[in-house]
Amino acid sequence: MTYTPRELAAELGYTNESRPGLVVRKYLRVKYPTHTGLWELDEAQADDVRANVPRAS
Repeated sequence: MTYTPRELAAELGYTNESRPGLVVRKYLRVKYPTHTGLWELDEAQADDVRANVPRAS
């Protein structure tokens, strides 16, 4: 299974963003600076996002 930044952001409670998934994409750009194109995250990458991007308050 793969995940998109939008899906992970919603899972973390970021439901009112003007650009859905932006908080996750910002994290991913720092973690994987050479990545280009669309983000399709595997389970390990999704778990990393879940562990390192704080839940929305």
